Amino acid sequence: MSEPAPAPQIRPARIDDAPQLAALATQLGYPSSPAEIAARLRAIFADPSHVVFVADLPGSGARAFAHVHSGIALESGPRAELLGLVTDAALRSRGLGALLVAEAERWARTRGLGTLCVRCNVVRPDAHRFYERLGFQCSKTQKYFRKSLVPGAASEHA
Repeated sequence: MSEPAPAPQIRPARIDDAPQLAALATQLGYPSSPAEIAARLRAIFADPSHVVFVADLPGSGARAFAHVHSGIALESGPRAELLGLVTDAALRSRGLGALLVAEAERWARTRGLGTLCVRCNVVRPDAHRFYERLGFQCSKTQKYFRKSLVPGAASEHA
């Protein structure tokens, strides 16, 4: 009889997670180097309206992450937004994403925020079902427009 897999630890991201977070971001469709992720983490860590949580599997390190931001919109008020959520493709459907969303919800509630929202690409129907299972409701369908402000720069994925 095999022993049960060790439970994941949900914790704030650290700079030394950058290589694994870069691999996860790349799996999500946002090719990133460990150096780029480390620089982004430093900026995020300096801003208390942002947090990144990871699901750390003992012996494997960070295998999933959630990036959450608290903000306010003039037209709709304060909210938390899940800016990014990804689980390693080899570990999907094992509860890591749900644990991270629960941690994002706790984080938002401690800041007095009553809403957590997420944008999800239309080409990810499995992710849509995941969010619906967690109680999210689709409140609108929209297009995401992007304009590069750097001459000659290619647009990134949305």
